Amino acid sequence: MADSTTSKQYRARELADRFGLDCTGDGDVTVDGVCALTPGRRRGLGFAESARQRALVAASQASLVIVPPELADVESPALLISDTPRLTFARVAAVFERPLPSAGMGPGAVVAASADVSASASIGANAVVGERVVIGERVAIGAGSVIDDDVEIGADSVLGTCVAVRANTRLGCRVRIGSGAVLGERGFGLVPGAAGLEPVPQLGGVRIGDDVEIGANSTIDRGAIDDTVVCRGAKIDNQVHIAHNCLIGEHTVIAGCTGIAGSSRIGARCMIGGGVGIGDHVTIADGVIITAASQVPKDIAVEGVYSSTFRAMPARSWRKRLALFRALDRIEARLRRVETTHGISGDP
Repeated sequence: MADSTTSKQYRARELADRFGLDCTGDGDVTVDGVCALTPGRRRGLGFAESARQRALVAASQASLVIVPPELADVESPALLISDTPRLTFARVAAVFERPLPSAGMGPGAVVAASADVSASASIGANAVVGERVVIGERVAIGAGSVIDDDVEIGADSVLGTCVAVRANTRLGCRVRIGSGAVLGERGFGLVPGAAGLEPVPQLGGVRIGDDVEIGANSTIDRGAIDDTVVCRGAKIDNQVHIAHNCLIGEHTVIAGCTGIAGSSRIGARCMIGGGVGIGDHVTIADGVIITAASQVPKDIAVEGVYSSTFRAMPARSWRKRLALFRALDRIEARLRRVETTHGISGDP
């Protein structure tokens, strides 16, 4: 965790009162940002999760550390006591985030006359807002973003720079979209014709639920007929692609560089690792965990942890195993001949 400072300053006692925590040590200690425990820094806020980090807390230069109850006796300028230190740190650290831009339009921004934009919204420099767009209260649109016609964006949503939201896309409240993301682009629908492949019109839209996060440079295609849907609370990392007509369940987490082919349905509370490939028309049950770089060509009907592909190993070992893999058909044929010769059944 890199050290971070801001112009904001808070006393330890002030943060304890604000977040309902017990404070030990000097309640007047002031912090102006976050820091790692090692080495830490004066006026920095850090956290420790377990008793195994006792020595790190004691040696840290951090002025304020969030710790579990078993570390409440460690010598430190000030401690905040929490049963869930990591979660508490996430909440407390949020007070140091950069404030959103103030309401109004940046230079070069263009807003269509028929658009309904809240007076409390912020439209960044050179952003474009199309016809019949509805932008809710306290929405922030980043510089250079393009909001096409007939888009709805719910209150307190934040779009980064150069985000493209195509027509007939609806975003719920408190949605966060990373820079360079594209929502509602034409889906990859093709059908063979006499002269070659012909595009299938993509006439659906995209629906994004409340409290969804979509990372930088991720892409979500609009549906061919029905909408592509990302349900409430889902968190999508950078550079993820979700194809047309997919459905992503509530509170599902998808890590970077994952690709999900068209018309697949991912259940609620799933965790999908980085670089996963999910085939088209695949249905995945609620609560499924798929580890990084796995390939999922078929349905997963039962909750659990699923993996495929091989872990990295020394190249020499990999080449040996690859040679065996290529010889499997020949090895199987030899084994069957031996079984036939000696009257051995090949059944388990």
